[in-house]
Amino acid sequence: MEKEENKAKQHELHIVCRSKGTLTGIEKVISSNAETLNLVSSCGPLVVSGEKLKILRFNASDGTLEFEGEVNAIKYAAKKQPLLKRLFK
Repeated sequence: MEKEENKAKQHELHIVCRSKGTLTGIEKVISSNAETLNLVSSCGPLVVSGEKLKILRFNASDGTLEFEGEVNAIKYAAKKQPLLKRLFK
């Protein structure tokens, strides 16, 4: 059971020639357009930016996502701290 839990939390990113990509560990697609894919992965928020980006397949049950288009950047954003914690540093 422990191996299944670790596997579910695992996140991988594979990009082929900056034109195709496969992601695992995707929990949610926040938004997508031709220039950005805003996602939530098991490692936190993820933004893929580029040109002519298009989601080919997304399976929410196993967290896999396939996309195509020209990838220019991939950025992981840190999760925001609660407001009170930020105020009282």
